[in-house]
Amino acid sequence: MKTLALFFDTLDRIRFPWWLWPGFLVVMAVFSVGASLFFRPMGAEWVAWPGGGQLGDTCGMIVVTGMPCPQCGMTRSWVHGIRGDLLQAFWFSPSGLALLGWIIGGGVVGAVRLVTRDPERLSPPDWMLFGWVAFWLVPLYLVGYLLRLGGINPLP
Repeated sequence: MKTLALFFDTLDRIRFPWWLWPGFLVVMAVFSVGASLFFRPMGAEWVAWPGGGQLGDTCGMIVVTGMPCPQCGMTRSWVHGIRGDLLQAFWFSPSGLALLGWIIGGGVVGAVRLVTRDPERLSPPDWMLFGWVAFWLVPLYLVGYLLRLGGINPLP
């Protein structure tokens, strides 16, 4: 425990360049959009590699426990969401679609901060961030998962 506290104390003293966080936001958004465009929808239930082969198989958690994991459907949600099929994306994973929107929004904010060289540009108030996290975690993520466990929107 002492080592972990020492690590965080050391990390707190490091002064990172102002552009590192906005740059990370842009890279994360570009990577997320690029990965979502790289794969393509395959029928209604699967995602395919560019060559046409199915990506993945039945989730390991379903195989072991018989229950889907909370992230079940997130990849399909992103692949459909980035192509504009928002209803299908929401059906696969409401929280996944919200997370994709949040990552893209963060990339836009990061790009604006880099272009204007203002690391505080477009900073939302704390209450707004707290509200968004509460909206994403409770109704979209937790309730969506509980409904899935209850038999509503069961995914393969």
